[in-house]
Parts: sequence; structure tokens; C-alpha cells
Amino acid sequence: MALGAPIFPRSSMRDIQQFDGGFPSFSQPQEVGCFSLSRRDDQRRQYHDDARALKPLVRRGPGPVVTHLNINLDQGMDVFIDHKQEYKMTEHLEFLLQWIAHHPTEFNKLRSKIQMVCWRGKLHELLTTPYDRQNGWILCVCKIDGILYMSSFENRNHESRRLSETKKDRTFMYWGFKFEQYMTNQPDDEKEFRKPVDNFESFQTVLFSRLKNTGILYGAEMDCYDPEVGTEKAPDRYVELKTARNIENNRQYQNFCNHKLMKFWAQSFIAGVPLIVVGFRNDYGRVSSTEEIPTQSISRRVRENGQPWLPNICANFLADFLLFVRQIAVEEYDKAIYRFEWNPGAEKIACTVEAPDSAWKFIPDWYMEARPKSAKAL
Repeated sequence: MALGAPIFPRSSMRDIQQFDGGFPSFSQPQEVGCFSLSRRDDQRRQYHDDARALKPLVRRGPGPVVTHLNINLDQGMDVFIDHKQEYKMTEHLEFLLQWIAHHPTEFNKLRSKIQMVCWRGKLHELLTTPYDRQNGWILCVCKIDGILYMSSFENRNHESRRLSETKKDRTFMYWGFKFEQYMTNQPDDEKEFRKPVDNFESFQTVLFSRLKNTGILYGAEMDCYDPEVGTEKAPDRYVELKTARNIENNRQYQNFCNHKLMKFWAQSFIAGVPLIVVGFRNDYGRVSSTEEIPTQSISRRVRENGQPWLPNICANFLADFLLFVRQIAVEEYDKAIYRFEWNPGAEKIACTVEAPDSAWKFIPDWYMEARPKSAKAL
């Protein structure tokens, strides 16, 4: 059932200047927990209530820029252990919910401050929406004991891209995982590098932050931590690892600022990650240099390159959209699921109300029994 009002945004989605106000208040994310994931025999992932998957950053030399490297990202691609995207889409909030169920005390301490539970990836996706020209998204929301839970579903654009994935697409994806393996092991550990890359394994931090007037509890995968940063405080010690094509001319640098840096910034900013290490590669998967990019420096770089995108537009859109969702999703989980959909070029975000037992259901039954109970629910 489509909703008649209210609508979002008030103006057209094509008018991103409506979000060009002051930067909304955003509290530094605080880590309230963590967990690890590994591969099970049935090609699914296993939850571990610890930090066993967290690895250290192993720099390849001193200083923020390291050159004269020869890292082969193609190595081992034929034995890649890949957690397929179609499986990931069915997991929804599964492992974040497991953390909540394992930690009722921590959850209840924050309960009165939490308005939204989700993955960092959804916030990242929303942050970049004002500049999205090709992806779009479907997000579903349900309310449990007064708190909104948000997860994504595959839209036609994502499905089409997944089903038409080429060898080149798969190669680029593998190179990113292989770079993570190289940057979290000693350079001379050939035995480790011969091991298959396994993207089932991951370390996840659980964060709490407040964007404007919405308190958010969210999980975020972290690539590694910086042993040289001088603090044990998270997420201040976490590092994101990325790859990018070698930049050989001004046009390529402009493209890097327009697209790559926006994605890098959105992912790291929303999780409070201060540092991104980028491996620059050629077309054959050989990394020749790495550069450390502080997250807070990205807005300056972009400003110096003609300001192709504005961080405040991204953040204001996210803050306003979350408030809109809170105004819409008022019924509890046993009465409604709220589906929000946006496609590139559309002027408005569509919202429909779905039945709680429909194909849009994403909260597993076990969580409804195991969830920490609020005083109201008891």
C-alpha cells in the first residue's frame, strides 16, 4: 500500500542544493562492542563473540607515501573462497542481532538513546545518494519495541549487475581482498600469501552515534587496526584499506576525487575511521605504491579540485531522510513493514507499507524471542 503523505524530499531529488545547509551535528562514534565472522561448512558465516578476526596494519615502508612496491594482487585468484553476494543479501541484520542478543546489558544501557539499528553500509549508501546516478536502493524498516530496524533488499539495478558480472568485475573485487591480505601480514610471509583469500572472514565493530536528532546503533566491518597510532581507543585506531588505479594525468585525478574519494569519505566518516590506506595499481593488478589518506583531509582535496561533491549535502540528506523514516514508520513490527525505494532520476523516494509476513520480512523469528526486552514489552 502506497502512502499518500508526507513525501520526501519536499523538492525534487534532482535539487540537491536543498540539502546545502550547515553540517548537521554528528557525535564521534563510540565502540560499544565487536564480533568476528568465519566460514561454516555449509558456505554460510559463523558468529564469534570476540575480536579474533581483527588484524594489524603492516606498513610497507615509512611515511605516508610508499613507492617502488611490486605487490601482485592476481596471486591466488584461482583458489578464491568467495562469499557470494546472493548469500550476503539474505543475511540482513542477522549477525548484528546476534550481538544484541548476546549483550542485553550493553543494549539496554543505550536503549533510550537508540532510534535506529542498521549496518554502516546502509548509512554509506544513503550518504552518497544525492550524487548517485546509477544504483538506487530499496530499504525496509520495521519497529520493534519503539526502535527502528533497517535493512536493504536487492533492486533491479543491483540484481542486473550481479547476474551480468564479468570476469573483469570479479577480478577487481578479488584484488581488493588480496590487498587486505598483503597489508595485514608481514611482507616476507610467503606461506601466508599462498593461502586462499577467504572473504567469509571479517571483524565487525558495533558503534553508537547520533546524527542530528537520530541515535544510531550500527555494525561496521573493519579491515585492520593501526598498531602505531598510540591509542587502544576504537574506532580511532581502525584503518580502511582500498585499491585504486594508478593516477597518470589530471583527468584521472579528477575522476578519483569525484567518485572514489566520495565513497572512501562516506564509508570512513560515518564510522569515525581516521585513516584510509590506498594501494595504487596498474591494469594488471600490480600495486606500485601506497598512500595514507586521513579521512578529514578528503574534503580539502575535493575543494581544491573544484568541489564536485559536498560533504554537508551528503550528511544533511542522510539526517533528513532518517527523520522522515522515523515520522513514517510508526506501527510496530506485527502490523507493518515500511519499504522505501529510490531509483536514479526519480524525483521522490517512494514509500509503501507491506504486510509483516510478506517477502519483505527481514527480522528472524529467533530474535523476537531472544531480543532484550524493554520494560514496556515485559
